[in-house]
Amino acid sequence: MVITYYDIVIIGGGIIGENIAYSLQSETNHIALIDDTDGYKATHAAGGMLGAQNEFTEDSPLYQLSMLGQQMMPEHIQKLEQITGLSIDLKQHGLLKIASPGDLERLIKQYEFLRSNFKTIDWIDGHHMSQFANGMISNSFQQAMWIPTDGQVNALKYLTALKHANAAIDRINEKVINISKSNHLYCLSTSGETINCEKLIIAAGCKSDYLLNMVGYECPMQGVKGEVLTLHHPDIHFNETLFQTNGHYIVPKANHHYLIGATSSLNTQKSPGAAGVKWLLDETFKLVPALDSSTIVKIDCGFRPEIKQHHPIIGQIDNNLFVATGHYRNGILLSRITAELIRQTICQHGELYQQFKFSFRLGEQYENIYQ
Repeated sequence: MVITYYDIVIIGGGIIGENIAYSLQSETNHIALIDDTDGYKATHAAGGMLGAQNEFTEDSPLYQLSMLGQQMMPEHIQKLEQITGLSIDLKQHGLLKIASPGDLERLIKQYEFLRSNFKTIDWIDGHHMSQFANGMISNSFQQAMWIPTDGQVNALKYLTALKHANAAIDRINEKVINISKSNHLYCLSTSGETINCEKLIIAAGCKSDYLLNMVGYECPMQGVKGEVLTLHHPDIHFNETLFQTNGHYIVPKANHHYLIGATSSLNTQKSPGAAGVKWLLDETFKLVPALDSSTIVKIDCGFRPEIKQHHPIIGQIDNNLFVATGHYRNGILLSRITAELIRQTICQHGELYQQFKFSFRLGEQYENIYQ
């Protein structure tokens, strides 16, 4: 059997794994990335929002990481576009967080927390709602919070640009069937070869628990299914992301396309369900009635990795073993900062490493911000 050696092996070719590979090219050119799919498991169904403030009602390490991650993204996207010549469609037109029926109290709590830190965040009510989405929001919705600094990217274009930027990295399109350790090396077995490496990084999304079990670690995780769809309407145009407190959102994309998401269920069927698609359409037409004459361009679903401790696991868990997983629905937002935190953790220095080296360990319990 063929045995190949690398300094660093990353398992997982999604948005997190690709960003880690991109960051580590400054440390070594002897990197391999292993993925038994095309790396689009969650990314192909992502809204691409960079909504650091959108989820939080109180300060926490995850909130701090999210805010720093949001700040890093524009420069990161610009550099990737310069390197590859590909557009990632970064749009920074703000997000309107809208109270769904019965959710006003929760939104007020969130507003009070965010407003104490960001004076640019405003409360929107009554006729002021007509200032957003070209006045197309239904009169049934009367309360919202305006976050002007929010932005979004095209998630698929982002991942494609990363793959181009990582073109020099070896890629192994195999499933890892066993991981063991011999002396100071990790030994990874696939159906076709054995790969040895000094440092191993597991960034495999919903499959990370299966891989961590191979090296003796329990990481309870579930794949949360999310249906999304894309609508097109040639006569409707608005730039702001609309996000309801019930999880429904409308993200404007290029050329009058609107990405609609997202459901959350533990259904393991790998195709969109009729009930989920109906809910998305119903919520969309309630919020922006004019979209009911749109054309459905695409219906899809993805599986978001959620750790039962309600926060991502990022860092070192054993000698030369690192993990970056459990980002749930913040994978795009946290992609760049996760990669840089992993790089600094491997090098054992840097401001992010000093701030967060104890924050995202396996087993830590956090408040569930997604309820």
